[in-house]
Amino acid sequence: MTETVIKSRTPFERGQILDVTVTEGGRELCSGVFTLTEAQYGENRIKVMLAGGVGTPVEHRRGGHVREMFASMHALGKSEGAVLSVLHPFSFSFYRKFGYERVADHLTAEFPTRCLDFVPRQCRLVPYDETRLCDMISVYERFSRGRSLLLPRYDGRYYTGGGRQAYICYEGGEPAAYVVVSGSKTLDVNHYTNTVLTVHELAYTSPGSLENIFSFLYMFEGEYDRIRMTDLSLCREADMMLRHHMYTEYRLVPDLAARVLDTQKLLEAHEYPKRPGRFTLRVDDDEKLAGGTFCVEYGNGECFAARVKDECEIALSPGALARIALGYGENDAQSAAYLPGVSVYNDCADLFRAFSPRPCGIFEHF
Repeated sequence: MTETVIKSRTPFERGQILDVTVTEGGRELCSGVFTLTEAQYGENRIKVMLAGGVGTPVEHRRGGHVREMFASMHALGKSEGAVLSVLHPFSFSFYRKFGYERVADHLTAEFPTRCLDFVPRQCRLVPYDETRLCDMISVYERFSRGRSLLLPRYDGRYYTGGGRQAYICYEGGEPAAYVVVSGSKTLDVNHYTNTVLTVHELAYTSPGSLENIFSFLYMFEGEYDRIRMTDLSLCREADMMLRHHMYTEYRLVPDLAARVLDTQKLLEAHEYPKRPGRFTLRVDDDEKLAGGTFCVEYGNGECFAARVKDECEIALSPGALARIALGYGENDAQSAAYLPGVSVYNDCADLFRAFSPRPCGIFEHF
């Protein structure tokens, strides 16, 4: 008989961390690390479960052990109030078998430093130190609003270490933006080559504060030939502000997959348009709380969501619902019909109007 063993580490500030193993006769068949925490969902926060470090020794693969572990953890997550489960998949098709769907990408842009010539060279930023931690977190929290899945921050572990340096910008005495960078160079005889300044993390609260970040980065011309910006999927305003796109190289890497654990809680946590609307959807899932048919009526920023026995306008897998609800991509009835596990029965205009596209992702790797 197999057994799922769950051991809780000392709780961390960002959530409870659980070491999970599936065992049989004292042998470890597979394992993973699951974290119960909160994540941003537009203007609100929801409870989520993060799945990481999932692995099975080769001699125990294809025995259904990962499925057993996820079934146990999905049940635990729902009992703890988690609305979504999120992971970095090694294979999207593999995790689709457990109800997960792609919900976020990692976008990197690299360009010559001289291509920042649309802003003046000036430095209105100051180096980060521990006394400015509350200011950094304030910027991060304001930046997070209106985006999906960003995790709450409580300390400065993300801003220093590994050669990284952080700088913060103030507007009218208030914290307004920050940037985390590191540089790489190769010494060739008597000069440096392959000089790249990497922007690891970027957060801002206004167009002016973002322009100040670019002006600061422009100050590095002469020291670094190129700038590499990561996580632009979360910072699409930064990409909009760039000018010389013909000299910019983009690299898109599919990043996160998610599935819904509690459909009604997710529908109730969403911020709906003021213009009234109504839709009925069915989630095809055997797991309690996720599966079933739901009717949502919304208007003036309020909503009413309930289980019903009505005919649905659209049927979705729990992963497809997560993708739409998190605002990943330009979804409508025509494009959604191509998603695995989706059947569309009418135009679902009120559904897709409610769940408009928004930046989605997580800076940290878990």
